[in-house]
Amino acid sequence: MDRSNDPRDGSAAVPSPLRILYVEDNDVVREITAELLIHDQRHIVALGTAEEALHEFAEHEFDVVITDVSLPAMSGLDLARKILTIEPKAPIIIASGYVMDLSVSTWGPNVRSIVKPFEGAEIDALIEELCTAQG
Repeated sequence: MDRSNDPRDGSAAVPSPLRILYVEDNDVVREITAELLIHDQRHIVALGTAEEALHEFAEHEFDVVITDVSLPAMSGLDLARKILTIEPKAPIIIASGYVMDLSVSTWGPNVRSIVKPFEGAEIDALIEELCTAQG
């Protein structure tokens, strides 16, 4: 994924912001975590349902998807599966308040899990790892 402007215009290449789709149904947790994710080189889209996220993912390009497991109607795991059918190499982080078994690791090298609550440095490292692996 080319993350720079077209150098043919004579200007120096400037990295584009990393686009992160974050899905969490709890309003307070969503707001706090979105603030934690904010960085100069990131654009965060924070939504409350998997259905909204699936629509947004279909309409716009994202570099990373972070989703809670427990969401109303469609779960975060189902959302991740649907996103992977659209874009098999999409970097996805599945967040849960419980330690998940390693089953998501069988979904591919672009899918990881993280236990909530997590620290900024922990999620930043995971985002960096996934984005670097995507090259």
